[in-house]
Amino acid sequence: MDLALRLLKSDLCTSVHVSLQLDFDTHNASGHGYSCAHGRGLMDCVARFLGELKAAPAPGKPGKTLLDDTLVLVMSEFGRSWASRGRDGTYSLPDDHHPYTSVCFAGGNVAANRQVGSYTPRGLGVPVDIIEENGQPSKRVPRAADAVTTALRIMGMEMHDFFIPGGYGEVAGIRKA
Repeated sequence: MDLALRLLKSDLCTSVHVSLQLDFDTHNASGHGYSCAHGRGLMDCVARFLGELKAAPAPGKPGKTLLDDTLVLVMSEFGRSWASRGRDGTYSLPDDHHPYTSVCFAGGNVAANRQVGSYTPRGLGVPVDIIEENGQPSKRVPRAADAVTTALRIMGMEMHDFFIPGGYGEVAGIRKA
């Protein structure tokens, strides 16, 4: 993350991908505690990175910070299954992949202080407001293509500027109005 910050501060690049390469894919009961401990460390790194972006002036843009000018996405390629209660009343910890996960959007052109979406008690996604690729509003569970579309829209692209097979929409309420 230090190299990414130095590249952005120097104005040598406009895009940086950072992978912290922590292995959360444990598939055992102790994996939950392991994942939580590493997740906390990961979020601390992200928070420090965001703080540095907010403290750094944007090159060539007086009065703006790097955070004003940068979209930061924190995401994983999969989620974890939810804890479940057995017939005997005991809980088993999550230890397997799950089709739903979450994405954190921060930085320039992102509406502040919002949570969009949730999970049902069974760990399924809850429908949210979506602006479909044809511009029509709908309400459905967001998909990975919707997270990508939302990021592209935050960066200023219009729906007709890109194509994602299988359909896509922008998750409403994330991009600044």
